[in-house]
Amino acid sequence: MSKPNVLWLMSDQHNANCTGYAGNPNVKTPHLDDLANEGVEFEQGFCNNPICSPSRLSFITGLYTNNHGYLGNRNNDVTTPNPNTLSSLFRRFGYQTGLVGKSHMITGWDKEGFEYIRYTDMCDADDNDPHTCHYFDYLAQQGLADHYEEGTPKEGQQTLDGSQPASLPYKHSIEHYTGNKSLEFLENRDQDRPFFLKMSFQRPHDPITPAPEDFDMYNPDDIVLPKSISDLFENKFAGKPQFMQDYVANPGDYPMCVADEAKLKRALASYYALITKVDEEIGRVIDHLKETGEYDNTIIFYTADHGDFAGEHGLFLKNLGIYESIHKIPFLLKWPGGPTGVKNKELVESVDWYTTLCDLCNIQAPDNVDGRSLVPVAKGEAEGSDAIICEHHACTAIRTKQYRLVYYRETGEGELYDRGNDPDELHNLWSHEDYQSIRMDLMQEVLNYHMRYQRKTYNELDQIINKKRKHTFSALLQKEKAYYSDLVKVYETKKPWPPQAK
Repeated sequence: MSKPNVLWLMSDQHNANCTGYAGNPNVKTPHLDDLANEGVEFEQGFCNNPICSPSRLSFITGLYTNNHGYLGNRNNDVTTPNPNTLSSLFRRFGYQTGLVGKSHMITGWDKEGFEYIRYTDMCDADDNDPHTCHYFDYLAQQGLADHYEEGTPKEGQQTLDGSQPASLPYKHSIEHYTGNKSLEFLENRDQDRPFFLKMSFQRPHDPITPAPEDFDMYNPDDIVLPKSISDLFENKFAGKPQFMQDYVANPGDYPMCVADEAKLKRALASYYALITKVDEEIGRVIDHLKETGEYDNTIIFYTADHGDFAGEHGLFLKNLGIYESIHKIPFLLKWPGGPTGVKNKELVESVDWYTTLCDLCNIQAPDNVDGRSLVPVAKGEAEGSDAIICEHHACTAIRTKQYRLVYYRETGEGELYDRGNDPDELHNLWSHEDYQSIRMDLMQEVLNYHMRYQRKTYNELDQIINKKRKHTFSALLQKEKAYYSDLVKVYETKKPWPPQAK
């Protein structure tokens, strides 16, 4: 048999509970459901960063954020080459590589790794030329440039609450364009080479604007809201860090932070419609693979860069702490000859994807990658991780099978949840006297992670980062160093990270 093809399916800000296969009673995702039935659903898959670009870079490099070093969402000014991105590696091993949709990584790395590129989001465009965003250029050619809404909308146009449809019909939507260009790559590819295609959807990330003909796909009155809406609606985040309570007390400070069931249901109806259209475009590509006889020789992986509150805790969007809603991501994997219909409960993470794919394609991964192959885990021959780190420049979270701890570096506040007894993460045990030893143990694991992965390339990054942002980065670095120093004073034992599976 020839080398397997690779179809990497990705969406942006997709709450892992918002699929049919995960048991959501409202949203329909028939093609993803089929993929889950034909492969492995990792029910406990997690990202390593809660915002777009750093998370995506962990996937493409196989490195934790502390190691790849890119902490924010604006990295296009980076000029340092990287020959060991996943796409560059597979290109060197004879794969024809394609990227369609939102990259939001580093443009220079994209050009090194992908032979065919069709961008859809302005985050990937040249700042001085919006036509380098291929989707915008397509709309301009159709006389529809004023309707572009992805990434950098006109003042006041971006819809965050799902209350309005898009101004474009579906045939010109970003989802349909992503499907069309993915099929274009597959239909015109070099048949003598296996393909590596990353099909990356910009949504259901806001703007939450389904096409007019899809706006009423789901009736808001039928939407079942999560139980955890009580966190905002009834409790106003009581017991959570003070800065969170301040946020929810002033709804203007945080989008979609209003205790209004009707408004939340409308947002979810639009969010679900976008997910279903993403699923539909995935179905078009999978149907093409079946028609051309390539499906049975193709590795297919579906995931997202991070999650969304999607109604959980009474909120929408992200950027308020690191809860399960944000940390957990869809994680489906199907490969030729692999297990089928498996619901795997082991803890797995973004950095594992790199090594897993190399394993499945018999390609030697670089020695410095942080992830592990999930093939033995998927087969039930090995356990997953004991703990997973998710880090943001302002906080770090650790998720074990039983607990979630989040430490906020700037304020010294924290959250601790016993997920065995509180799966909705409503009752903060950070200061509870019965949980102090657990809190200390988890904080030690956070320290161990940072001490092992405190990057040796801070100075290198400071040299290549945009000059006008150097001061901000240096200030952040000083806070980081102070954070490590304070923790070292408390904890002296330095165990290896990640904790070894038993």
